Amino acid sequence: MAQAHADFADLRNADDIPRPRRVRVRRPDGALTAEEADLRQRLQTQPHPNAATSTREP
Repeated sequence: MAQAHADFADLRNADDIPRPRRVRVRRPDGALTAEEADLRQRLQTQPHPNAATSTREP
């Protein structure tokens, strides 16, 4: 158990661990950032994952 606590303490002090990015809550009337607009465009151009199965017969 002591080793687990020591390992965890080492992880908390490490600088190479990727940290989560800060997010901003966008209001419905707010403009999209360039990154958000790009993501939205890429997601909208992808085919829907259920599109192939929605034409099957009952």
